[in-house]
Amino acid sequence: MDRISSLPDEIICHIGSFLSAKEAAFATVLSSQWRNEFTIIPKLHFDDDDDDDDDDREKFKDFVDRVLALPVSCRVRTFSIKWNHVAAQQDEQINRCLCHVLKRGVLVLELQISVLREGYYSLPFDVFTCKTVSEMKLGSGFVVDFLPADASLPALKTLFLDSVQFHDSGGRCAFKTLLSASPVLEELVMDGIELERWKWSCTVSSPTLQRLTIRRREWYSYDAPYVKLDSRCLAYDFDSVSLVTPGLTYLEYSDYVPKKYPIVDLNSLVEAKLFLCVDQEDVWREEHADNFDPMNLITGFKNVEILDLTIEAVEMFYVFHEAVPVFEKLVRLSLGLSNFCWFSVSTVLKKFPNLKTLIIKDSLHYGEREDGWICQCVSEYSFLLSCPVEVLKIKEYNGSIEELEQVKHFVEKMSCLELVEVHAQVAGDKKLQVMADLLMLPRGSSKCKIQVKFSRKRYSNPLL
Repeated sequence: MDRISSLPDEIICHIGSFLSAKEAAFATVLSSQWRNEFTIIPKLHFDDDDDDDDDDREKFKDFVDRVLALPVSCRVRTFSIKWNHVAAQQDEQINRCLCHVLKRGVLVLELQISVLREGYYSLPFDVFTCKTVSEMKLGSGFVVDFLPADASLPALKTLFLDSVQFHDSGGRCAFKTLLSASPVLEELVMDGIELERWKWSCTVSSPTLQRLTIRRREWYSYDAPYVKLDSRCLAYDFDSVSLVTPGLTYLEYSDYVPKKYPIVDLNSLVEAKLFLCVDQEDVWREEHADNFDPMNLITGFKNVEILDLTIEAVEMFYVFHEAVPVFEKLVRLSLGLSNFCWFSVSTVLKKFPNLKTLIIKDSLHYGEREDGWICQCVSEYSFLLSCPVEVLKIKEYNGSIEELEQVKHFVEKMSCLELVEVHAQVAGDKKLQVMADLLMLPRGSSKCKIQVKFSRKRYSNPLL
């Protein structure tokens, strides 16, 4: 008999209190005695699914009472609170409940909390010293001013931050401390983030990070005055951002561009999606070259194989095209041009000599001339003659004469084409006409096949 099994039940329960839900589950398999000692709760969840604040408060009180009644031997896999109408006096209730659960080996922690008063709900320090949590989602207005000196999240692999702000308190950057306390972090999602409102080290640094998403929701003029939200939430300088993520393989980056990128380490990057601009109303212009220096960032993408660019990012590449390196490894490029002029596309494409797949996500751009429908911004499409693309995908095609003329230029002049995939958003009798028009186009490559797929019109995020 093993030594642990001979111990009193009280001591076994105490030992079990240090186990995660996963480890406790293994223990119940190993011993029939332990099966009775450990209780595994898959999920504890509170959701304010109605508009009755009084009813929510009463329901949450009942929820807290049940959580606090959990025995020390109980393990919780997932703990979730979604509450957008929290009264000021309920902060303590939430924290008592949260701290109690964090001692029960929780693996997944999801908190979406908004307080009904000026200011923000502050997380208890126990959140940042939990040894078992592997996935954490924090959202809806948290402000993290300070992390404890013993902050440690040794199991945290996935971190989602939704509209969370980090500040520098006493010379210590809370965001930097959080990343340092997460030695095995693999994925970081920063959604609804406004970095210019943070007071921080201006550096995203993690040697283990593999996937990073920085996604802005609110867009406004870059030089517009920021609104003071409270004494802790002021608009700070947005002069620089550094990305020190040598193990990163995936990056989605949607934000305003700071003045410069002092340090960029993206040597392992394979796939990137970029929506970067300097102003809500203006895309990149030549005069921006004097005020911004994104070259460290652009050069950091030199090893990418898959790249997704919106029109704003295309313009950035164009403005600095003389300094932009050649992307030897890039094989797939997606362009979200949103009916903007394509004058910069021909220059940008020259930087991708081994490009195999080109995806045009938005409607084809065209302009009217006396000699027919042709995009004036790319002249006679001569840049297509040397284009190495083998697969061309057009995601939004409505079957107009103007669009057909554009497709004709691509198909006629791209000599390496093997497949043209057109997603036509038409219905009824028009399907046959669209199919016939496209299949009859003359082709510059004898290997070129044209496939037509019919679908309903969709409205999508520019990064999807």
